[in-house]
Amino acid sequence: METSIKEKADQLFEDGELETLYELIEPFLKANDPYAQLLYSSFSLERLTESDEEFEARSLALLKAASEGGLADASYRIAVLYSFGDMPAGESDLSSLYFERAIAQGHSHSKFTYGFNLYYGTEVKQDKPRGLQLLKEAADDGIELAKEELKIIYSTTRF
Repeated sequence: METSIKEKADQLFEDGELETLYELIEPFLKANDPYAQLLYSSFSLERLTESDEEFEARSLALLKAASEGGLADASYRIAVLYSFGDMPAGESDLSSLYFERAIAQGHSHSKFTYGFNLYYGTEVKQDKPRGLQLLKEAADDGIELAKEELKIIYSTTRF
């Protein structure tokens, strides 16, 4: 999907013009465009009368397809769902897989979120060296929350 269409789609989403947005992205959905999949994972159309469960299943399937299509934001969103959402028991370990994928796809905020989780052992098995490394990378990428967290870590920890 070219940039001008993405910008138009983003504006339609922001304006709540979901039917018009769907009409715009429908051909891209049929072509398995990752950005269209990401967008459509975020809303439902009234005319579909989807239940919450149907919407969540469709949304997750679209996010997975967008992630596999190389979209870092989709990988990050799935990681957050598996880490902090209401995913079925036994699937929370998938958060690490999707955080790592998002990081490999260049998603700087994933470095912060996953690094924080690893450093403190929140939602994942603690791995302070890897967590600290990711927090430093996120800070180097300009993520202010990572810079602040590193200040806290360095002020309270002896190395």
